[in-house]
Amino acid sequence: MTIAARPLTTTDQLRCAVRVQTAVLGSHTGSVWQLPHLVDVTQTGGLVLGAYVDAGTPSESCQGVVVDLVADVDGYPARRTVSWSVPAARANRGLGTLLREAERRLHQKTGVDLVYWDIDPLNSPGLHVSLNKLGGIATGFTQEATGGAQDALAPGLGTDRLRLEWWIDSPRVIQRMDDRRSLPHEAVGLHEMTVLTTTTLRPSGVRGLMDDVRPPESKYALMEIPESLSDVEARDRDAAIQWRLRSRSVLAQLFAAGYLGVGLIHEGGRTFLVFKQGTRRTELSAAQRR
Repeated sequence: MTIAARPLTTTDQLRCAVRVQTAVLGSHTGSVWQLPHLVDVTQTGGLVLGAYVDAGTPSESCQGVVVDLVADVDGYPARRTVSWSVPAARANRGLGTLLREAERRLHQKTGVDLVYWDIDPLNSPGLHVSLNKLGGIATGFTQEATGGAQDALAPGLGTDRLRLEWWIDSPRVIQRMDDRRSLPHEAVGLHEMTVLTTTTLRPSGVRGLMDDVRPPESKYALMEIPESLSDVEARDRDAAIQWRLRSRSVLAQLFAAGYLGVGLIHEGGRTFLVFKQGTRRTELSAAQRR
């Protein structure tokens, strides 16, 4: 299987981008960027990028898409990703990472420093790619960021979001993506991290998040999240709602205390978001240091 990423510019190509988004988000949602809006994106300096499976053959098909708007953050040329979509049937095949790698190369040629997007703090697969594979950092948290909009990813579970920043030419990102070396948090032992949350196994067989939360007591702090929120929601909806509601106070506390989200780890069949106390500047430049 040959996979390639290409900018989408023609009407037919942009229609494919609409189909990919609809496959991920569902047909009854306002979150899909429709054809007229995608045309506007391409005509105003933005980027619509597609991932093609069986590229270069008569059967090639677009199976992933990234949509970037032109932005400016504190004087830095930036792009805001408003869609990063890969259908579930194509998940875990590297399409999401491939799109981001191609996006980075294109933006480097035009002098863009920063790409940023919002991501569900309980979206374990997306956080793994964003933090561990790309070297991004989570710099903030917003509750109900899109005003309670509904889509197929987490229907009725709220739209809380982390702000994910990807400084594409920072030492951190160069270390991870160009040098293929591990990130600083991956060399830190669990005994050096504070686990803030408590979970318990529910009768349904899924883990639930409890009310009690420890204060952060070390440079590194861990917050447990579900390995798959959709699986929790399918098996125990009350547990999924508890994850959403009870995680909010943990996230607010961490960012108020000066922590950044820097990674995701799996330990003993459980998944934890890794936070580190520090500033954006020190974390982006600390390629070698812990």
